[in-house]
Amino acid sequence: MMVYFMPYYKSIKLHCLPILLTLFFAFSPFAHAANSSVHVKNAEFIALEESHALNADFDISLSPVLEDALNKGVPLTFLVEFQLTSPRRYWFDDEIVTQNQYVTLSYHALSRQYLVNRNNHQQSFPNLQQAKEEISTIKLWSVVDKKLLKKGDAYSAAIKIRLDQTKLPKPVQVEAIGSDDWNMASERYHWTPIFVF
Repeated sequence: MMVYFMPYYKSIKLHCLPILLTLFFAFSPFAHAANSSVHVKNAEFIALEESHALNADFDISLSPVLEDALNKGVPLTFLVEFQLTSPRRYWFDDEIVTQNQYVTLSYHALSRQYLVNRNNHQQSFPNLQQAKEEISTIKLWSVVDKKLLKKGDAYSAAIKIRLDQTKLPKPVQVEAIGSDDWNMASERYHWTPIFVF
């Protein structure tokens, strides 16, 4: 009896293996889809009368852990860091300007609204998706005074966005240490701008 059963048992094991592996990776804490992430999709300058303004788009994905914390009253503050430099051949790059902008996403339980606070200007949204779309875009952020630029010089621009863990409540900061869910930081996005004088 055992002799006839063994080939079937081995066959069942081989057929179940792909299913078991799929389930393991789907629910694994290392699964990328479940982790928080943020990326810079694009960035560009728009010439204004006295300055150059920055437009940028980000891709922000919150893990279930962060969404749950947000809905329980933990505000999420993102720091957008911008830098413009002028490359030098034999020395460090010349720093022209460095600018930071904070954007805070929070949830107001009484009104059931998601709030986005940027530059002391607050907007409310009925759902998280709309609030995420708002924090995923920067429009006309005036970052470079035209007086700082010289015609004919070469420039390099960089932008980065990250979740500022120092703005989290102290108990959450302890939980965030070493956690992929809370460790949200994009790669630094570089481009060579062409300025209109």
